[in-house]
Amino acid sequence: MTFQIERVILQHHKLPLRQPLKTAFGSICDRTCIVIQICDTEGRMGWGEASPLPGFGMESLVETQAVLDNLQTGLVGMEFASLHEIAVFLTEFSQSPAAKHGVELALCNLLAIAQAKSLSQLINPQSRNRLPVNALIGAVSPAIAVNLAQSFETKGYSCIKVKIGTDLADRDWQRVAAIRDAISPHVQIRLDANQAWSVDEAIAQIRRYEPLGIEYVEQPVAAQDLEGMAKVKRSVGIAIAADEAITCIDDLREVIACKAADIAILKPMAMGGILTARQAADVAFAAGLDVVITTTIDGAIARLGALHLAASIPQITRACGLATGELLANDLVPACPMPERGAIAVPA
Repeated sequence: MTFQIERVILQHHKLPLRQPLKTAFGSICDRTCIVIQICDTEGRMGWGEASPLPGFGMESLVETQAVLDNLQTGLVGMEFASLHEIAVFLTEFSQSPAAKHGVELALCNLLAIAQAKSLSQLINPQSRNRLPVNALIGAVSPAIAVNLAQSFETKGYSCIKVKIGTDLADRDWQRVAAIRDAISPHVQIRLDANQAWSVDEAIAQIRRYEPLGIEYVEQPVAAQDLEGMAKVKRSVGIAIAADEAITCIDDLREVIACKAADIAILKPMAMGGILTARQAADVAFAAGLDVVITTTIDGAIARLGALHLAASIPQITRACGLATGELLANDLVPACPMPERGAIAVPA
């Protein structure tokens, strides 16, 4: 079914976090979002979100706004009938991934509404209706980390991600070891270093974590140092995940060629949309890598898009990083699905 665009509405929102999230990049205190509403001539409305975040290969907020201002008038009168048409039209905006993500998500949402399907079903009719997700613990004291981890286990989470590389190495290790001692062995722990280490530091630190049964370590070294990350991968007994190293499909292919990772972390906002991320997942699986879909602490609209994307990929078996809504003091959609028993239900 074809739809024709009648108008495009842009709205700015600042979403403060309940408390700053400390990472190796620095503290994140809030997220600035541009919400895109695309209305068709039948009165239907699709929603998208553009939320650039420094450090993940995205354009600046000013650049995002400029692209969206151009598309606000350029889209009027255009017609779309398929996901392929949407993807082809937006190819020229690949250098502005956050803006491209927002417009693509709104167009895909509108197409799904026009076809009376959920977004995940539009992408794959055999999509899942429930998706396991991981909890997140920042660079907090071991005592606070233990309290959080035990609370997450009580809530039914089976996977917890812990930020490391922000403190002295001993303090990081104490935090993770305390969490491991405080929760059941069946609850997985994954670590995110956000490029904090040199190659030699990464090897030494990851080996130290090996007795703790860690699921994987995310981006231990600089995103550009794929040879270094490959050396880390060869030298340790814990799986290595590439995150900031993958901002587009060409980046993913380089990670694969260098044998730099076991797992590909795919962020739709950073990659320029759910359709590009879906294509990247196919490339990763074909090369023997696992895939985890995460967000960049986005608002509810982008998180819902990522949730529908992950639900449409049956090969994903690991918990995805989509349970970040609780970090926000305010959100774009008050009724956005929240995790229950460590999983999020996919809206129909």
